[in-house]
Amino acid sequence: MTMLFALAMFLLRLTGYLTEPRLNGPEIHAVTGEPSRVMWTLTPDHSLSVVTWNIERGVKFDAIASMLLDLDADVVLLQEVDRFCGRSGNRDVARDLAVELRMNYVVAGEFQEIGEGARGKPCLTGQAILSRMPIDEARTIQFEDQASLKWRLNPAQPRRGGRIALRASTGGAIFYSVHLESGSDEWRRENQVRDIVWDVPAGLDPVVIGGDFNNVGDASSSMFAGLRAAGFGNAMTPDGVARQAARRPIDWIFTRRIAATAEVIHAPDASDHDPVIANTFVKPRL
Repeated sequence: MTMLFALAMFLLRLTGYLTEPRLNGPEIHAVTGEPSRVMWTLTPDHSLSVVTWNIERGVKFDAIASMLLDLDADVVLLQEVDRFCGRSGNRDVARDLAVELRMNYVVAGEFQEIGEGARGKPCLTGQAILSRMPIDEARTIQFEDQASLKWRLNPAQPRRGGRIALRASTGGAIFYSVHLESGSDEWRRENQVRDIVWDVPAGLDPVVIGGDFNNVGDASSSMFAGLRAAGFGNAMTPDGVARQAARRPIDWIFTRRIAATAEVIHAPDASDHDPVIANTFVKPRL
């Protein structure tokens, strides 16, 4: 019975190739959002707090929104964020979270999920950045090294597109919301980290890179060598003491020119990943 159900779902998804819009790469990776619709009044002694979280497409929306309200961060980096997908209630998840949290947002797709679209709209899943402050210069970095064949030929999860990082500036810092390849090896992920490092400007702006790195092992993995060489520190171990106690220890925050201390917050009822929150010692630039 389970195999028959899986086969039926697979065939149903394949009909999306005939019934849903066919998007190309630039259309999938295009940035949209409301980058400056709200502006918070922050106290002079307020320091920037940042959350990164793979929200498992936003399927458990109410639990995710409740957790983010409790965490009360200034900037939120999200991965696996659905837009107009049947599996997540046809929501624009980033927009709906931004409304709930009273934040600005930008979002970009990494994949068009075939067979999950509804009402004539394609289903996209990707990265988002939410902020209490205006968001500027949002754009995507599409990684050169992709596991393209795995996803194009995957019968269980047919999709178009490729892995990306979403970059934007807000509160006086540059942020990257990152989702590295899950269907490959550390060498490919190391190449994707390299693409992010090459994109980081050489100026004095603080930089925060957060997301789902899909790493094997811990932060000492060779795939993170490029970040260390570029001067990034692991916010999980600012004093040499590991604080990564997540159910899936693949979500990280790395910073440069910004001191931060991060910790994992367990959220088993909201996603298959736990959020990571970093408290920094930088005053937001409004």
